[in-house]
Amino acid sequence: MANEIGADRTGVRLSPVSPANGISCTDPQPQYDYIVDQLSAQNIVYLHIVEGATGGPRDVAPFDFDGLRRRFKNTYMANNGYGLDLANVHLNADKADLIAFGRPFISNPDLVERLATGAPLAALDPATLYGGGAKGYIDYPTLANANAA
Repeated sequence: MANEIGADRTGVRLSPVSPANGISCTDPQPQYDYIVDQLSAQNIVYLHIVEGATGGPRDVAPFDFDGLRRRFKNTYMANNGYGLDLANVHLNADKADLIAFGRPFISNPDLVERLATGAPLAALDPATLYGGGAKGYIDYPTLANANAA
C-alpha cells in the first residue's frame, strides 16, 4: 500500500492481544516486534495500537507495548480505555505521541471540550453500536444541549 499511495499517507492499526474474532496467540510479542520493525522500516506515517482487548480490558494478556513504542520511529498512537488522566500520564512519559479516543467520541460529540473543562463524560450505549442506523451514533447530546434539557 505504501508503495502505491506513499508511506506518508499510510497508517496501520494493530491489536496484538485482542481476542476479537477468535484470534489468539500464546506468545504474540515476537510476532508483533517483527511486524512493527518491518512497518517502521517501510517508514509508514503512523502506527495505531490497541492496547488490550478491543473495547475491553487493557490487561487481557502480558505484553510489552512500550517495546513496540521504542521500535517504531514515526508517530505512535495508543488506544483502548484511555481517559484524560491515563492519556496525560502516557503522553508525559513518552509512551505515545497521540491517544485515540474512539468510543468516548461516539457518546460525547464535544469530547475535546469536556476533557478540557473537566466535564463529565456521557456513557456509551453498547446496545446501539453497529446497529446500522443513526441511534447511538449521531443522537448523543453535547454538554450544552444535555444541560438545557
